[in-house]
Order: sequence, then C-alpha cells, then structure tokens
Amino acid sequence: MKVLIVDDNPLFLELSKTFLEVFHDIPSDTVDSAREALSMLEKDSYDVIVSDYDMPVMNGITFLRTIRDKRINIPFILFTGVGEELMHQAIENGANSFLQKTGDPKTQYSELSKRILQVVNSSTDLNPGS
Repeated sequence: MKVLIVDDNPLFLELSKTFLEVFHDIPSDTVDSAREALSMLEKDSYDVIVSDYDMPVMNGITFLRTIRDKRINIPFILFTGVGEELMHQAIENGANSFLQKTGDPKTQYSELSKRILQVVNSSTDLNPGS
C-alpha cells in the first residue's frame, strides 16, 4: 500500500509521513501542492490520497474534482483543519472520507491510519482485480 499526502505545510507533511510510516507501517510520498500531486499521479500509482483543503492555487475540493474529472478513482480522504461544513461538499464531490485535524497527534494519526485502511479495503472489495 502507498499513500500520497498533499498539504502546503512542510511541518505537517513531515509529521504525517513519520506517523504513518513509523507507527502504522504505511509508506507515503508527500507533496506541497495539488499541482505537484497531479504530476505525481501521472508518474506513480497510489492506493489512497490524503489531502488538506486550505492550500494556495488549488484547494482540496478543487483538487478532488480535478482528479475525478480525469477519471482517477483512487480513494480520497480530505484531512483538514477546516470545519465540518466541508464534509458534505467533499463527499458530494467524490471523497471517500473526511477527517478533521484536531487534538492529539497520536490519536489523530491512529484515526487517519484506520480510515486509510478502510477506504483501501472497501475499494479493493469493489474492484477485486486491483
């Protein structure tokens, strides 16, 4: 399994990669913009995308719409500090899950790793050949 993490905050990218890889054994690549993520998706394959919402140039919902318009059906988790009002918008645009960045990092990343495994397993169940 391999995760692509998209966030414009370098500290958050480093923290995310460390928690997922060291504590949850989930390999990941990190990029600091949706445009860079689109470029990575052309070069490599991923099992899930974890993206922030509040980024310059292209926010997380626009990024999600862009990849869905390109018929890229990789499971997508919107992982953001922005409130729950975005949850409905994310789901309506094809997100598989929504998680708020709040509280204790250990708890937050445990929940994120669970969500990653859930969306990957449910997409594999829907596409047994993948």
